[in-house]
Amino acid sequence: MKVIDSHVHVWDPAVLAYDWLANNPALNRPFLPQDLPHTPANTLAAVFVQADCRDDQALKEVDWVSGLGSSWPTLAAIVAFAPVSSGDSVAEDLDHLLQRPLVRGVRQLLQDRDESFVLHPDMLAGARRVAEAGLAFDACIRTGQLAALTAFADRAPALQIVLDHMGKPPIASGALTEWSSGMRELARRPNVVVKISGAGAESDRTRPTGPQALPYIRETLHLFGADRCMLGSDWPVSLTGAAAYQEWITTAETALAGASESERESVSSGTAARVYRLAEGTEQAITEARKQEKD
Repeated sequence: MKVIDSHVHVWDPAVLAYDWLANNPALNRPFLPQDLPHTPANTLAAVFVQADCRDDQALKEVDWVSGLGSSWPTLAAIVAFAPVSSGDSVAEDLDHLLQRPLVRGVRQLLQDRDESFVLHPDMLAGARRVAEAGLAFDACIRTGQLAALTAFADRAPALQIVLDHMGKPPIASGALTEWSSGMRELARRPNVVVKISGAGAESDRTRPTGPQALPYIRETLHLFGADRCMLGSDWPVSLTGAAAYQEWITTAETALAGASESERESVSSGTAARVYRLAEGTEQAITEARKQEKD
């Protein structure tokens, strides 16, 4: 299965400041396109997602990543940082981002914010501005915030919301009930799609990720349907090497056993291509790859 990897990070601490890396020694070094485990055999295109550099460096991050094109031929779109919680004034930030042709979405991390932040009038006003700009909003939250995101989706119905990492379920523990209940309610909001991603970061690292993540992937597919799910590796936070990358693809294929060809295509590439409005050239590459697979 060839995929559009909808959630990839790259960074270089010598270029931009990433305060969070100080507490993550294994990740506190450059991770660049030439390190990616992407190959023509498994990855059609990639979507870069902002890597939480210093907020005032958001445009620099977009310009730096855009400039990596010669070493990253599969780069098809960028999800940039934007201060959505600043309310209507985020429009100026969005205007600058829209001048960068690869930007297709924005993200402001919500995972350590309480409900009052997520549902603050300024956050909702900023969300409306994002929708008016025609950009998607990546929502990175934890399981306990699913109810808040559901209310957020209700109050910003025109906004295309992309739930990162399946809402960070408690994969290591195997607990499903609370997470599944929250996801079921969120799935009733038609403006929300989900990234099947981030499993490695939430799993028990002493055991293979695939078997731990499989029940959560299957439940996500069941609740949201294939046409509202996309695949993302969360490289290098959730996985690094080629073997782990292939395990992620194989696990997704296992979860899709019995799915129709159109459902497989939606999850592997179609949903990401639609939501992030990927370039015509990427669409042509996808069509050609599918033709080769059939042949």
